[in-house]
Amino acid sequence: MKIGIAGARGSLPTPSGKTLFGKVENTEFGGNTTCIYVQGDDGSEHILDAGTGIRDLGVSLAREGGFNGKGKQLQLYLSHTHWDHIQGLPFFVPAYILGNNIEIFGEAKVKNVKEGTKVSLEDNLRGQQDFRNFPAPLEVMKGLTRFNDFTAGTRVYQSETLTVDTFGQNHPGGSVGYRFTEKKKGGANKVFVFSTDFEPKEADAIQMVAHWEGADLVLADAQYEPKGSLIKENTFMEGWGHSDYRTNLAMATQAEVKKLVLTHHEPKMGDAYHRALELRAATEAEKIAEMIPGKERVKVELAREGRWYTL
Repeated sequence: MKIGIAGARGSLPTPSGKTLFGKVENTEFGGNTTCIYVQGDDGSEHILDAGTGIRDLGVSLAREGGFNGKGKQLQLYLSHTHWDHIQGLPFFVPAYILGNNIEIFGEAKVKNVKEGTKVSLEDNLRGQQDFRNFPAPLEVMKGLTRFNDFTAGTRVYQSETLTVDTFGQNHPGGSVGYRFTEKKKGGANKVFVFSTDFEPKEADAIQMVAHWEGADLVLADAQYEPKGSLIKENTFMEGWGHSDYRTNLAMATQAEVKKLVLTHHEPKMGDAYHRALELRAATEAEKIAEMIPGKERVKVELAREGRWYTL
C-alpha cells in the first residue's frame, strides 16, 4: 500500500509567495486542502477527500492514461462535506471523462430543516455546483458513476487483500474516519488510518484509541495548539472540531501506533511555525512514552504535500 499527500492544509487553501500583505512561506508543507491518494497492492486506487489537492492529482492520473477502453476505476471517500474537503471536486479531470468508473462514498447527514430529513450525498455535492455557484453542474461529470450513502461503522471496500472500514468522529455535523487494512504475503497486516477533522472529548478518546489500535500509519488532524499553550498565534478553538498534537500523541501512544503524521495545518501559520511544531511534537512523544508504562515512543512528523509513505 502506498499513501501520497496531495493536500494537507485545513479550512482553506493557503498561497505561497508574495501576497498583498506580505510574503507567505508555505512551500515546505503545502497550501492545498485535504486530499490523500492510496494505491492498494491489489491494484485498487482510493482517494480520501476532495480538497483542492485533488486537482493536481486528477491531472496526474489523466496523464498516466488508463482512461480509454474500460476506463479508470476509483473510489473517493469523503470524511465530511465541509467546503475545504469537497471544493476541489469540480476541478477533478477524471470525473468529466465518460467511461471512467468513479464511486463516491460519504454520510448523508446534512439536515433539511424544513422537512426534518437528511440530504443525500449526491444532492449535497450537487448544491456546490448549482449554476449560481459554479458553471458546470454535477450532471456533466460523466465519470462519476455512483454516490454511496453509508452510516459510520460500515465497511466500504473489500477485496482479497484490502478492506476499508469507517468510524464516526466528533465534529460539527459529524465526520468519518477510514481504516485501511491490507493483508501481506505471509499473513501479516499493514494498517493505515485517515482521521481528520475531529475534536476528541474524554469519552471519544477511548473510542479513537480503539480505531487507531496497532496502526502502522495514522494521518490525524492537529490544526491547533494544545489547550493552555503559551503560543497564542494558533489558540485551540473549543467546539470547532479539531485536535492538537499533544492529544493525538497521547492517543497514538496508547494505541501503539508506529507512525503519526499530523495534518490539516492551520492556514494562517507558515513553514517556520510548522517546522518548530514538528520538533516540539517529537519531544512531547518522548515524554508521553515515559509516562505510560510499557509503551514505546511514537514516531511523529507533519504532513508535507508531495510526500509518499509505503506500508
